Amino acid sequence: MKRIVVLLSVVALMVMMLAMSVAPAFAAWYQTSTTGVLCRTGGGPLYIGNTPSEYHHKVDRNDDNYVCYSPSNNRIYDNRRS
Repeated sequence: MKRIVVLLSVVALMVMMLAMSVAPAFAAWYQTSTTGVLCRTGGGPLYIGNTPSEYHHKVDRNDDNYVCYSPSNNRIYDNRRS
C-alpha cells in the first residue's frame, strides 16, 4: 500500500513539472498599451528606438522599435503587432 502511495505521489509531481514547463508555450498575447504592441501574459513592452544596444535591435525582428520584457524569467523577446 505504501509503495502505491509513493508511486502515485511521484507521478503527480512529474505531471505538475511537465505542466509548468509547457505552460509558457501556450501563454496568451495581449495588448498592454495604445501602441498596438502585443506581449505575452506577464510581459510588458519596451521602446528601443534610440537605444544603442545591438542586442535589443537584434531581438527586434519586425523592426517596429518595440520588444517585450518578461520579469518572471528576465528575458527580452520580440513582440507581435496587432
